[in-house]
Amino acid sequence: MTAAADTTELARLLSDADQSGRRLTSASLPVPVSNAQAIAIQHETLTLNGWTVGGYKVAIRPDGTSVSAPMAHITRSSDDSKTTFERPLIDAVEVEICFVLGTPLTPRGPDGYTRASVLEHVSAIRAGIEFLAHRLDDGSKSQPLLFLADRLANAGYLVGDELDAALIEPDLSYPLTIVTNDKSLFTEPCKHPFVDPVAPLLAFANALTQPIPAGQIITTGSLCGAIAIPHDAEIVVSGFAALTVQARSTAHAD
Repeated sequence: MTAAADTTELARLLSDADQSGRRLTSASLPVPVSNAQAIAIQHETLTLNGWTVGGYKVAIRPDGTSVSAPMAHITRSSDDSKTTFERPLIDAVEVEICFVLGTPLTPRGPDGYTRASVLEHVSAIRAGIEFLAHRLDDGSKSQPLLFLADRLANAGYLVGDELDAALIEPDLSYPLTIVTNDKSLFTEPCKHPFVDPVAPLLAFANALTQPIPAGQIITTGSLCGAIAIPHDAEIVVSGFAALTVQARSTAHAD
């Protein structure tokens, strides 16, 4: 995959699959040749559908480098606890901690950010639910650059209530229960996958090549892994945070 036309074609296929709730056969798709090309496809996928970037999901690769994907379809939990989230396809959810930027996060010089200085740009720490949809039939087992081009399977995000700042200290254990349609799917203490919830934010900030505007959110990893859900599911999260949402896959009504 080397030509600009190929980049646009893969972005079109991914955006069409996102719009329709279909899965693509990974083996039949061109694979990006670089991290930069996969990131360009991420943004082109959103642009083709007229979707606005509202934040980023970020993680740290085994080699210590940052990996990220832009997120659209971000909503806030409602005061009456009757939030509904609908997309053509939702496969799973992840309960996470996210950071709301109070001031823009901009690229820095060679000295970069420290944990303390990156947190100066954060106006709030919130609980959240990430919604996942695999547009690729191999899902997260797809070729890594292809999975990255598909925005790491992000389908949207629900931002919940504000958390106490003490909850982002490294190596904490969080009580967490996830109930879907009155069936308990997860109930156990859990830890952040990168030990420190701020670590992926810091790695992301130090890899920036362009500013991230104030108001956007940065979510840094699942506390529970991916929890598969039915196509129409009431999800109730309790423990270190409280969230309730009705999640529906509109193209796959049960």
